[in-house]
Amino acid sequence: MLAGGAAGDAGIADVPPEQADLEAILTDAYARAQDAWPEVTSVDAPRFARWLGERLAGADLGAAKVCDLFAACACAAGDARAIASVEARTFPDVAAALGKMGLASDRIGEVKQVLRKVVFVGDGEGRGPRIAEYRGTGDLRAWLRVTAMRAALKAIRKDGREQPSDDAVLEARSSADDPELAYMKAAYRAAFREAFQEALESLHAKERLLLKQQIVDGLGVDELGALYQVHRATAARWVASAREKLLGRTRRTFMLRARITSEECESIMRMVRSQLDVSLHRRLAQAE
Repeated sequence: MLAGGAAGDAGIADVPPEQADLEAILTDAYARAQDAWPEVTSVDAPRFARWLGERLAGADLGAAKVCDLFAACACAAGDARAIASVEARTFPDVAAALGKMGLASDRIGEVKQVLRKVVFVGDGEGRGPRIAEYRGTGDLRAWLRVTAMRAALKAIRKDGREQPSDDAVLEARSSADDPELAYMKAAYRAAFREAFQEALESLHAKERLLLKQQIVDGLGVDELGALYQVHRATAARWVASAREKLLGRTRRTFMLRARITSEECESIMRMVRSQLDVSLHRRLAQAE
């Protein structure tokens, strides 16, 4: 057990070597965390050890962001000083990321307020502080940035006040707790953006118009059928064909530009597919 008091040599001799090693690692982790977050004084060593054990069961303690987990532990308990410190260190990055999505300053303020409530208090619907779910496999700064961008995308889809940039599509769909996805986001965003634009421009003018009428103008297949004087099934088939052609050409061009395998390409396409309409809406609306 990691304890605050000192133990004599005789006591340590009775402890199995594996446990003694673990205690030494936890003691070192606690010391490093205190140095990293000196303003956090509400978390003692035994509590921190339990927090780590609950979140790192079976994981490599040496690879975990233990200092960030220390701050998260204090924030989850409502430590006002810890929350203020985490905000001071991470919210400038959050604001910058939201700005890159094209959000106005007042909207950024709104998202940050939502983030404070969800992350440090709870959503008011029975779910506790989201920061308690942070598991330390990625930087807390990145985790909060992605959480904020997801909140922003949710708000955007709800009321349509802004449209995020294409960079936000990959950003918000990656997980800060997954280094592989974070790498894909950083390495391939430019290639994906270019491939998507090239594929869109390669479509026939009628196909782009159909997609615009459905996604930007909000026309359903019945309205499209009436507009083109065809059966609704025909209109639905036209739209589906245009979408599949766009996705197929994006996939092929992206794979060539990024020089990745088909398996890697499919992983990235699955990651962003649900957000493609957001990007498509913006591009088609700008083409008016």
